[in-house]
Amino acid sequence: MQMRSSIQRKFLGLAFLLTLSTILSAETPRNIASDVNYIGSDACKKCHQEQHGSWLQTTHSRSMASLKPSEAQSNGSFHHAPSNSDYEIFLRDGKLHHRETLLDNEGKQLATTEHQILYTIGSGTHGKGYLYRDQKTLGQSPISWYKETGNWNMSPGYDMPFHPGFGRKLNSECFFCHVGQIDRQAGNPNDFSILEEVIGCERCHGPGELHADAHQPSLLNESLSLAGPDLTIANPATLPRELSEAICQQCHLQTAGKASRAGKNEWDFRPGQRLTDYRIDYQYRLGDDSMRVVGHVEQLHQSACYQQTANLTCITCHDPHRTIEPSRLTAHYRSICLHCHEDESCGKSLDQRLSIAENNCSQCHMPKKGSEVPHTAFSHHRIGIHREQTGATQAIAGLTPVLNTSSISAEDLERCMALAKFQVLQEDPGSPSFRSYGMDAARSLIGLKNAGKDDPDSNTVLALLARDQGQPGIAKDVAEEVIATEASPSRARIESVRLLAQLAYQRREYEQAIRLYQQLTQYAQEPVDFFYLGISQQNQGDSANAVESLKRTVALAPAYVDAHQILSAILIKQGRTDEGAKHADLAKRHAARLQRLGETGR
Repeated sequence: MQMRSSIQRKFLGLAFLLTLSTILSAETPRNIASDVNYIGSDACKKCHQEQHGSWLQTTHSRSMASLKPSEAQSNGSFHHAPSNSDYEIFLRDGKLHHRETLLDNEGKQLATTEHQILYTIGSGTHGKGYLYRDQKTLGQSPISWYKETGNWNMSPGYDMPFHPGFGRKLNSECFFCHVGQIDRQAGNPNDFSILEEVIGCERCHGPGELHADAHQPSLLNESLSLAGPDLTIANPATLPRELSEAICQQCHLQTAGKASRAGKNEWDFRPGQRLTDYRIDYQYRLGDDSMRVVGHVEQLHQSACYQQTANLTCITCHDPHRTIEPSRLTAHYRSICLHCHEDESCGKSLDQRLSIAENNCSQCHMPKKGSEVPHTAFSHHRIGIHREQTGATQAIAGLTPVLNTSSISAEDLERCMALAKFQVLQEDPGSPSFRSYGMDAARSLIGLKNAGKDDPDSNTVLALLARDQGQPGIAKDVAEEVIATEASPSRARIESVRLLAQLAYQRREYEQAIRLYQQLTQYAQEPVDFFYLGISQQNQGDSANAVESLKRTVALAPAYVDAHQILSAILIKQGRTDEGAKHADLAKRHAARLQRLGETGR
């Protein structure tokens, strides 16, 4: 986070206000401009101590934190039967460690992976996840702590026979809803530094540099005082509803797929802007042309309470600066309902309301429903009369934008829809509902490319689709175009390099494959990249480096059977028979374990 000198900032603020005042609307916050810097929540609290103190009581202030072992849950262990693995949590030398031990079919230790935990993620309301660093990248521990049960258990999405263990590496997109700011200067989504760990002031109010400068106690800044609202900072309470909601929606949309606008990154979004200027979020369109409603945003927008008012929005009920004590929640939410409704609106007597729901409006009109997060439930945000669902489930008929996209051109909408269809297809390639998505996306992206409306992200997806559809020559040409124009190690470049490396390997052009896979292993830490790097090195006669690459493969993915087998063959050929026999045995035992897990998991 670069900081200018005080004098530079003052003149920046003056020049900015003078030049932009004529081109921005009277309601537009001035700090949406890309050259206004973030200053961090610690700078904000110097003048806003009361607001900072109330924010500290909210879950946003605990979204992520550097681990303090003295405050962490520690010293636990459990066996996970579905994956036949043991897990341990312990302190060593004052540092928290998580350990995973894979067991073979006889219950003997097969492989152990251990990492020091550096961060907790999650507010702790329902539980906490844990993060570690492996060289340049951050990864997720398969172990989480759950408040409701008071126990350690598998992290969400890991309670199954086959899961990634410590193999799940987290990119900058994964942290968008958990940290305040990151440093993306290098452009690599896998390699970044965290500038502010928590969801702080500026994620809701925008960068604070201009606001801080305008309120410096100096004659220069006193001359900048303007009548009316303070537009040096975004205030969600005074923004138009669409823009106010966008601040919450940046993290609280639950969607089937999304696509960034061309040349945009969701991290560039600033409060006071439309979220759809940076990305478009999609939900499934059902057979009756309705939207599948699962997330809070879609639910709220379908509510009659929302549709029949102009000012009901997220912060009507959720004050980001105020945490309500559990004993007062019922009265608090009921008082909000009574701003518009009379006591008699319910249609039931007080005695009935007390008997059915303890006079709690939300218990009937926003009932709790299960979530994908273990041991938790969330309130249904379609405020209304809820009845049991009957009838057959509607089939998925396509994708539809969740938010209003009327201001976006037809070409941009076609591009984003193609990218979203590709994403959905990758997540569930076997679904008959998505059978046509690959061809649909390819057709749209080819048309845009022929019209000169392509970009690195759309070209990368087009190259991957061409590969999948049996057109390696086209895939190669388009991917080479991406890496020729995209200098930074962006997602588009990384995926294009990986595609070219795979194609070179398939053509047995091992020297080129080595060069490309070496790039990839600098950009990311994926075991498959190290695996094919090692095979290519071996095929070029470089056994020493092949062994190192394959050892890195099994360090990242201990159950990578093929890597153990090839490593064994190379080591035995080198005369390292004991070491080679060890990997041969590991390959056999891992294969037997995986086969059994597959049989029991059916």
